[in-house]
Amino acid sequence: MAGARVTLLSMVKDEGPRLLEWLAYHRLIGADEVFVFTNDCRDGSDAMLDRLEAMGLARHLRNAVPEGKKPQPHALTLAERHAEIRAAEWLMVLDADEFVHVKTGDGSFAALLDACPDRTEGVAITWRMMGSSGVVEWSDRPLLPQFTLGAPEDFRRGWGVKTLFRPFPHLKLGIHRPTVKGAARDPARARSQLAMRWVNGSGVPMPPSFLRNGWRGSAATVGRALAEVAHFAVQGHEAYLLRGDRGNVNRKPAKYDATYFAVFDRNEVDLPGLSRWSDRVASLAADWLRDAELSRLRQASVDWHRARLDALRAGPG
Repeated sequence: MAGARVTLLSMVKDEGPRLLEWLAYHRLIGADEVFVFTNDCRDGSDAMLDRLEAMGLARHLRNAVPEGKKPQPHALTLAERHAEIRAAEWLMVLDADEFVHVKTGDGSFAALLDACPDRTEGVAITWRMMGSSGVVEWSDRPLLPQFTLGAPEDFRRGWGVKTLFRPFPHLKLGIHRPTVKGAARDPARARSQLAMRWVNGSGVPMPPSFLRNGWRGSAATVGRALAEVAHFAVQGHEAYLLRGDRGNVNRKPAKYDATYFAVFDRNEVDLPGLSRWSDRVASLAADWLRDAELSRLRQASVDWHRARLDALRAGPG
């Protein structure tokens, strides 16, 4: 589908040191528009995104979370009401630790869509959980060349999907996949959801059981031949400590504890595919950092993370 325009939607809090790598990579593989919501940033990620918007590289939206609401669902609700997001040709909700790895053609979104069957309306792309690669100390070095070990294909806990899709009437956004609002109550809307032409990461049609309410793959639906989503969920030990300090988008207490790290720190398989982009990503990010204000803001974010890590190291436990 040459010429297809892809829009990404993300939510960010305290992720300034990694932000440029994520944005540069997805720009290089063909993301045309990138909308990023922020909430409660302490490290200046929001200021960085203001500058990136001024430079024409991203769209920054503030997520002022009302009392009693959760950051992620509230951002998704705001996005549903945003005319430009709803009008996207292709849309994907993606976290800042998730990288879409297209394994066909030139590695672009266009190559992925070209490899899918005609009239495809959605691609449910399976996670590949990436481990710590034995890294302990935090640094602001890029993720792609640093963490190249991950889970094997049969790691079922890592079979969640992220969906690249064409928006449709009565759209309800979700972090893993969209649904049709009111499908549970309205038979016509339920039929429209079941009629969606979605495929997996190998271009194989997804069954009704998934279209109805699935967000994880199964032995019958997982496919990675064309694409997967590299999910850098743990990174190194100290990076994971910072992640726990940041909290989570659904405000689940103690989600990022030692058990989560032990489950998802999988390093059995060498997965260097994304690292081939490292030089191009670094070059593009360096070009952006010629802007003195963006460079200053990024360095301030790095300094904040180092100071915060020192404080966490000194704390009890």
